[in-house]
Amino acid sequence: MITVIACTMRSSCIDNVFENYDRQLWQDKQMIIVLNNDKMDIELYRQRASQYPENEVRVYQLPQKYMLGKCLNYAINLAEDGLIAKFDDDDYYGPKFLSETARAIKQGWASIVGKHTAYLYFKSKQALMVFRRGREWSYRRSVKGGTLVFKKSVWKRVPFPEFKKNGTDSGWLGRCVRRGFRVYSVSKRHYVCIRRKNWSSHTQKKSTLRYMSQCRLVRRTKNYRPYVN
Repeated sequence: MITVIACTMRSSCIDNVFENYDRQLWQDKQMIIVLNNDKMDIELYRQRASQYPENEVRVYQLPQKYMLGKCLNYAINLAEDGLIAKFDDDDYYGPKFLSETARAIKQGWASIVGKHTAYLYFKSKQALMVFRRGREWSYRRSVKGGTLVFKKSVWKRVPFPEFKKNGTDSGWLGRCVRRGFRVYSVSKRHYVCIRRKNWSSHTQKKSTLRYMSQCRLVRRTKNYRPYVN
């Protein structure tokens, strides 16, 4: 069983959260959504969740004052034993995302996998780019937070830090590595980190031009999906 954990503060991302989950070809899955904004309407999400078999998709709301780590720990505690996949509410997850990451864990490569090399799409520039190219299929000390997939048993030994405003994922990964867990970077495919024109609205407050300067252009396009799956 893979449990997708989606913590969200943006009502505008509701369709993206459900579509990313629905798109996955991996069948043995569930999803827990945590609303982390006091103004969000939980009934809208529960109505969508009711369209799935009982308990396949569960929705909870936590106070806005809670940091990401506390929301993640709350959700993971409710998940079945097995694998945990952390989905960001505003990124794109291709149909084979869960399949690729789950197989890497099941084949024994590591207890934590993700993508160190990743596609980024800059909406304002219609630019699909590669970040940290050439670091696929290798052991790394870090992967992008939105691509984390790991055994729940890892989390039982190393929960997420609950009071960090920034760097929740990197802080957790660092603690895991220090505890002896290996982190494996799979391919860059099946995932795209989406960067909006208003870059200050992102958790990672890096300007578009600065971020693009650290990437390599794949192509200018309005539709990136055919090139990433």
